[in-house]
Amino acid sequence: MNLPKSFVSVAAKYGISKEEIIFAAMADFDSEYRFADTIVALTAEKLVLAAYPYREKEEYRFGGYGGWQITEGRTAGKESLSRERAALAQEPALQIFELQKVGKTEVIRQVSTGVLLGEIDGVERNLCHFSNTRMESFLKVCSLAQKLKKGEEISEEDLDIQKGKECCPQCGMLYPDQERKICPKCMDKKSILFRVLSYFKPYKKCLVVMMLCYLGTAALNLVWPYLSGTILYDRILAKDEAFLAFLHIPAGRFMTALTVLVLAMIVAKVLIQALGILQGVLTAKIAPEVVAKLKSQVFGSMGRLSISFYSKRQTGGLMTRVSDDAEEIAVFFIDGIPYFFINAGTILATTVIMFMLNPVLALVSVILMPVLVVISYRMIPHLWHYYGKRHRANRRLKGQMNENFTGARVVKAFGQQEQEMTRFAKNNGKVKTAEMDLVRYDNKFFALYCSVEDAISFLVWAVGGAMIIGGSNVELGMLLTFSGYVGQLRGPLEFMSRIIRWYTQCMNSAQRMFEIIDAVPEVKEMPNPLRPEKLRGEIELKDVTFGYEANKPILKNISFHVQAGEVFGIVGRSGAGKSTLVNLISRLYDTQEGEVLVDGVNVKQYGFRELRKNVAMVSQETYIFMGTVAENIAYARPEATREEIIRAAVQANAHDFICKMPEGYDTLLGSSSRSLSGGEKQRISIARAILADPKILILDEATSAVDTETELAIQKSLEKLEKGRTVLSIAHRLSTLRNATHLIVLDDGRLTESGTHEELLAQKGTYYKLSELQTKALAMRGIE
Repeated sequence: MNLPKSFVSVAAKYGISKEEIIFAAMADFDSEYRFADTIVALTAEKLVLAAYPYREKEEYRFGGYGGWQITEGRTAGKESLSRERAALAQEPALQIFELQKVGKTEVIRQVSTGVLLGEIDGVERNLCHFSNTRMESFLKVCSLAQKLKKGEEISEEDLDIQKGKECCPQCGMLYPDQERKICPKCMDKKSILFRVLSYFKPYKKCLVVMMLCYLGTAALNLVWPYLSGTILYDRILAKDEAFLAFLHIPAGRFMTALTVLVLAMIVAKVLIQALGILQGVLTAKIAPEVVAKLKSQVFGSMGRLSISFYSKRQTGGLMTRVSDDAEEIAVFFIDGIPYFFINAGTILATTVIMFMLNPVLALVSVILMPVLVVISYRMIPHLWHYYGKRHRANRRLKGQMNENFTGARVVKAFGQQEQEMTRFAKNNGKVKTAEMDLVRYDNKFFALYCSVEDAISFLVWAVGGAMIIGGSNVELGMLLTFSGYVGQLRGPLEFMSRIIRWYTQCMNSAQRMFEIIDAVPEVKEMPNPLRPEKLRGEIELKDVTFGYEANKPILKNISFHVQAGEVFGIVGRSGAGKSTLVNLISRLYDTQEGEVLVDGVNVKQYGFRELRKNVAMVSQETYIFMGTVAENIAYARPEATREEIIRAAVQANAHDFICKMPEGYDTLLGSSSRSLSGGEKQRISIARAILADPKILILDEATSAVDTETELAIQKSLEKLEKGRTVLSIAHRLSTLRNATHLIVLDDGRLTESGTHEELLAQKGTYYKLSELQTKALAMRGIE
């Protein structure tokens, strides 16, 4: 940060130069939460605290106390700025502490503020208060203070608090990929168009043939009005002998000329149909392949994204991006873009021909076309809004449908069909409203288009008729030819109005797809990760802090060590952060502060495949895929033999109930496995983890859905499985942790107790209370 001159000058009096300051952060509250500046600065040996006096202000901008109020125009802003500068010009009260005598420094997060705590001479003190906008700076103060005390080298990356947080200057959205600096929301529409075109590069030859077909069709369509107008009326029916001589037909043989004309018109129509069939064949070849490629790329991109991406979005909305948006794009580029060039060429060629035939009538025919261009240009931004509104309404509707279908049992069990119908009607009504708004706007401009096109036809007939009556050189055949060309222009002009709407819808869909394709996972593999064949299974957490939302940590400064091969129990009330903790070990999420080490190496250093191959999890939320029982058990190892699958099922106490199924291990399980009980699903999930043969096994309430008898049987199997591997076991039911060599207790995201079963009971803390409650509950059920 830019240090105020007043701070620099006061610090210099105490022998601290500006160059010595490694890092500084400015707090924006005093101890009474009034707006006041406090600078916390670090040197290699000292922690400096500089508190400025409180000063009043009329108004503060959102986002922290970083600027001046602007309530009375530009002059007031300048006056307020000068007042702020004057306040910072005052000398601050300085406190200087030897860094080695400062104990731990810690940030305490509150609802919208934070407090920097420091242990000075064994006494914990509030060093300063700040708003959440300054949170990152003070977290950096804490981490840097620890490094300086240990004598570690400070890098440029350590000092950069903006890394990974650069935003689009137009909309304020964080760049998905901080290295590319491309905002998917503000992406130029032309760049979207050219990017989509790149998907058609492999089909260049087919596209060239299609283009030739389009050109041939356009040329034949241009010939048709001339044959059916000028040639028929002004040459053959008018018995023009010169025309017969031109065709090398004997004089007076007009029936022969008429026959030739009819044959020519038949050949033209046949060729038009043949070219149309060829176009259809090529379209049928290209469109499905492009759609499949688009869908695969979007689905693949989703697969690379982190778990947090899915937790923030509805399934129905994601399905819309994979299926519907890809269809919209492919159809537009197959049926839209080629015809755009053809119709544009048709309009241009028709206009040139008309000017060659009669400049006056041609001018009348095209004089209103600029009006159509203006109408089309003005449509685009409004259509963009309406198509986006329709997509959002459809996304909500599909999201609710997906929820209802997957949660049908819950809906029926609680008799909430009527409520769900009300919700559906509400969302369906929003879709209807969005569709009607779009159609209403679309129809308004379509009516204008038709009006202009009709006006052109009326003008041609009126001016042409007047010219014939006035004795000009315009003949009836010429007027009919012009009328045919004007009628032929109607189709291309209507297509141009349609393609504007089509283009807007396609670019809207493409933008949504590229948002997914360009999205960068929060958890990324390093460029050259470590890829060990096997891990020993030693786990260590160092000062780990993590939260799913900014400044709202679920885990707070968690540290513990697990030896390889140890059975490690994690206990705590619901919501204490147990599942979150093991998610960090398997790297489904990355820590915000601190480190997770496996075999002494930060998990961020390992490749995804190697880490997750060695870490298996049996979660309380089991999922059975569509497929056979054997395929579900072998999900982690598809190459496993039938003997290995059966052995894993036997160890998980699942073999008996599988054998009772109609087709045993080849029994097909339905979507969401509605044919299995909760305990059966959990045992298949355990068999899946056993077959994976990991070095680290995480059991997250692995026996929560089974009865006591089954639990005991599974525990015996797990005892055999635990040999030679590290086991992290989470349980509310403390009986499942009786074999744990060490236990920790989490409470409100903090590690509050640690020790063996006997040691924790002796402490008479949270573990003791949980144990007493469960003992009483079991006694009431007659279980010792």
